[in-house]
Amino acid sequence: MSCTIRSVNDLAQLPDDQLLGCLKALRAAIHREKQAHSAALRAHRIPAGSPFAFESFDWSPRGAQRWDIAQVEPQTPVEELLVRAGARDALKRLHIFCLEDLSAITERELLDEQAIGVKTVARLRETLVRANLDFLQDPEAEFKTASKRA
Repeated sequence: MSCTIRSVNDLAQLPDDQLLGCLKALRAAIHREKQAHSAALRAHRIPAGSPFAFESFDWSPRGAQRWDIAQVEPQTPVEELLVRAGARDALKRLHIFCLEDLSAITERELLDEQAIGVKTVARLRETLVRANLDFLQDPEAEFKTASKRA
């Protein structure tokens, strides 16, 4: 089944597991079209100053896809994270939709979720580090550490 993407609304209607694959393919298609437009301008096949236009994109889903996790940044969506679907659902319930949102929560808050365990938190911590982020510091943990030192 293929679909034609003509607007942001068309993208918004895609299921979450197909959105990332579509965006990746859309980015590649736009890049190819920009190259073709530039080549046509240089070869004088189109008038100088002709604006670049990209009005629609035909896309055929290939199932759920993930981008290279090494390329994480603060805006990386949770759908791209290599964690179980139940953990991703728990993150969404906590209103965590990207890594930057994840950095605004403590590890303790994550561990309070039944679907998120110690291994998942460790994997999320590693991912945050790759994006130069960290979990929010737990004020209670800092107080306990300071109390032990005294």
